Amino acid sequence: MVHRALADARTCARVFCALFPKLCASARTVADACSLLAPRRRMRRPDRQPGRRVPPAQRPDLSKLPDDPGVYVFRDEAGRPLYVGKSVSLRTRARAHFCAPAGWTERAAVVDYIPTASELGALVLENRLIKRWRPPGNVKLKRTDGYLYLRCRLDIPFPVLEVAPDPAPGHAINVGPVRGRAAATELVDQLNSLFGLRHCGRTLRLREHPSAYGQMGRCLSPCLGDLDPNLYRRRLDQALGPFAGTAASGEHLLEHLDRQMREASEARRYERAAVLLRRRERLESLVARLSGLLQATHARTRLVVAAHPVKRRFDAFWIVAGRVADWGSLPSGDELVGRTAAALQRRRPRQVGSAVPADEVDEVRIVHAWVAANEPPQLPLDDPPDPERLSAWVAAAAAA
Repeated sequence: MVHRALADARTCARVFCALFPKLCASARTVADACSLLAPRRRMRRPDRQPGRRVPPAQRPDLSKLPDDPGVYVFRDEAGRPLYVGKSVSLRTRARAHFCAPAGWTERAAVVDYIPTASELGALVLENRLIKRWRPPGNVKLKRTDGYLYLRCRLDIPFPVLEVAPDPAPGHAINVGPVRGRAAATELVDQLNSLFGLRHCGRTLRLREHPSAYGQMGRCLSPCLGDLDPNLYRRRLDQALGPFAGTAASGEHLLEHLDRQMREASEARRYERAAVLLRRRERLESLVARLSGLLQATHARTRLVVAAHPVKRRFDAFWIVAGRVADWGSLPSGDELVGRTAAALQRRRPRQVGSAVPADEVDEVRIVHAWVAANEPPQLPLDDPPDPERLSAWVAAAAAA
């Protein structure tokens, strides 16, 4: 005899077995799993309350907006910005706000605009204006709080990794910024245990016996007073190497774990190998969250030409370490050569520790994502280009 619910039970078991590994990759404890699976209650912001529908006669005059890329700004009667938006067609996008009005639309009295020659120009300009004005209608791009840094001050013999809201000044190593204190703290714990770094505070107290981490083999125990600082520094460099932009996605960290797993398996320490395998999966997930921004901030200096969606107009972007050092309508002649030379003068050698300021993170991500998706013409500027070669390349890029 077979119970009539057996088929449903087996289906539930298969679904559970398929989803459980994904849950384990995102939550290391039962409490984390419960927090992840709990329904999230979203509080409606005062500036996101639905507004009343504004009659066409009372709306700002949108007839002067062009069908070109750019940024539009809705303002109230006093001229204060209410909302900043961007589009490849300013007129069409601005009208759409009154189809599903928000709390600010009924206060919009006028609209002005700043045209650009490309979609990328509109994206960059919108981000900068929102950061500058912080309009009440914009939410996503105006926040720079919530970012954290993994930092390590090098003014003591045995430095300590820590998570802080600001990069460390002076002689220090800074990684980030990143979002999520829990994930950042877990990454620090993983690096400390993997490379035997200190888990205690900056003040090092000498001990007669190793700490609990030292007894478990997860700390080099400099507190015993007999550890070479150079050995500790080499371990620290290995831990932070992936964040220097020399190894994408922390590949050498994963290779280090692979070697340890092979050694444990050869020694028939299978429980140890299983622990290392779980740590590898978790560390790969944590580092992957950083890889996109790290790749962007360590991108080579280059000149990018972004085209108008329809017309033969172009914007030029001089990108240095992922950041826009200069941009505007594509120049020619002496202006092109001069602006390229000025952008190269702002270039500084990238090092582990030269963290991106939190208010520039959005722009780095915007530029990197757009360039990766659209593949515009790009001229590497590792060395100052010859003026004739530079002009010839720009002419060819504009004619393509």
